[in-house]
Amino acid sequence: MNIQIIPLDRIAVDPTQPRKQLNEESLQGLADSIRQHGVLNPITVTVDGSNRYTIVTGERRWRAAQMAKLTNIPTIVSEVSPDERLTQQLIENLQREDLQPVEKARAYQFIKETLHLTNREVARRLGLSERQVGYSLDLLELPEEIGEAVISTPNRPAEGQLTEKHARFLKQLNTEPELQTAVVEKIKDEKLTGEQTGKLVKALRKKPERAEEIMQSPTDHLADFFAEPSTPDLEEAQTTSTPAFSAYAQKILDFLPSLTGISLQNRSAAEVRQIEDALTSLQMTVESLLKSCRETLGE
Repeated sequence: MNIQIIPLDRIAVDPTQPRKQLNEESLQGLADSIRQHGVLNPITVTVDGSNRYTIVTGERRWRAAQMAKLTNIPTIVSEVSPDERLTQQLIENLQREDLQPVEKARAYQFIKETLHLTNREVARRLGLSERQVGYSLDLLELPEEIGEAVISTPNRPAEGQLTEKHARFLKQLNTEPELQTAVVEKIKDEKLTGEQTGKLVKALRKKPERAEEIMQSPTDHLADFFAEPSTPDLEEAQTTSTPAFSAYAQKILDFLPSLTGISLQNRSAAEVRQIEDALTSLQMTVESLLKSCRETLGE
């Protein structure tokens, strides 16, 4: 790693940097640390014309160094393409602990639109799963005030706050904004968990004509609203060896043997790669259909 000491006034901010706002209090804290200990981690820059540099990552450290009255800063000079520069900047931003879910979603949307990428390509660039990216982008489909209220609380109770799991169910009520707002208030007032919210939304979608009654019911009674009116005959269930499927479902089942019969022996690397790509595309389609099924069922 070749670290160079470069004057601060020869370095400029990247105008295409996706993050536009910096927390002044946090920046002051970083400046105090730099004043005491110096810049411990070099920033990354790229050459921009004669003896000038543009920041790739480390804008906060650069600004804090200015606040700390430094004149020079340790840097790593790197040659990166505009696309790779944007990716590195987003990765740095996404690693911030104070970044809220909707801010992450906007970052994913920014790189997706700027570089004309699919969800899958965004996920690969940022080292995420396609599902993570898709779930995150779903937040942008919520009304802005609801999306802004969603917080990240991994492995902790919701305690009346909206989490990403709540948001996935709330999205299903986008066509009924008044009801959606009422559900948000119920989540906050009654401290509903994600699972309880899922049951509530499922009941509301199953029995929209009884929405008022459902909203007033205890969460442990919600299953009554979407339970089927009758249960299958026990004797018939015991004598039926396989479930009855619709024509569409049966077509899917009929297709499976052709997949399991594929052999990779004696195939060239190019053929195996083509099969891998085809299966990956099929996997994406299946995951998308499963997601649609779950949303339709309110799960």
